[in-house]
Amino acid sequence: MTLQTTGDSGLMSFGQTQLDPGDLIMPRVKLLQAQSTEVADGEGKPGDFLNTLTTINYGPTLRFVPISPFKQRIFLVRSEKRAVVNAALAEGGLEELGPDAEGLRCRSYDMIHGTGSPGIACEACPLSKWDDLTPPLCTETYNVAAATDEGELIVLSFSRSSARVGKQLFSMIRMRPGARQTIFEAASKSEKGKLGNYSVPVIKPLEMAPPELVRQVNTWAAQLQGVTIDVTPEEVGDDADTESGPF
Repeated sequence: MTLQTTGDSGLMSFGQTQLDPGDLIMPRVKLLQAQSTEVADGEGKPGDFLNTLTTINYGPTLRFVPISPFKQRIFLVRSEKRAVVNAALAEGGLEELGPDAEGLRCRSYDMIHGTGSPGIACEACPLSKWDDLTPPLCTETYNVAAATDEGELIVLSFSRSSARVGKQLFSMIRMRPGARQTIFEAASKSEKGKLGNYSVPVIKPLEMAPPELVRQVNTWAAQLQGVTIDVTPEEVGDDADTESGPF
């Protein structure tokens, strides 16, 4: 997960020095699932919130102040999905994937046009369509740049089965006066799906943030002004694209 600027300079400042966007990796908070690599490695338990950059384990609850919500699309290809993807592409009159196609193939920062392959307008792309209750093959992500209650910058991402929670948080941020001065809590909850039990976040506003935290939130907000945040999963195997839905 990296940062990109939309200005002419291509540079951004985080206090002391000018940095290229590619020099920075944004810390994404991941809600661990039973199949997560970190669980197998003993770094946490299913239902724990983990910082993918610092590897800090916040436990089953996370307190944060929202800064900025944004949506993106990410199209990741895995071998087990290639046949389904090719069927959708063929039906849409687009070129099918080759036998070695894997990993990130296309993404959209603005939800309007994709970059990569197929790299067309999202509205016209067959991979962006819902099939009844089945999510699109090109994953919609609801993202929120935020600060922890200690002032640490993080990004929360919601997709697939947790997309509903992302929509709820978007609504709370937009409809709640002073949302950027409010501490929210995310608590993990176990649910049962087609592939077994998985964890989803439950989010609610708690209390007004102390003045020193609000100042830090405003500092981060100023630093992120005009910056596009890239929330592409760091690895093809990242469970951000699994049915169990990550956070």
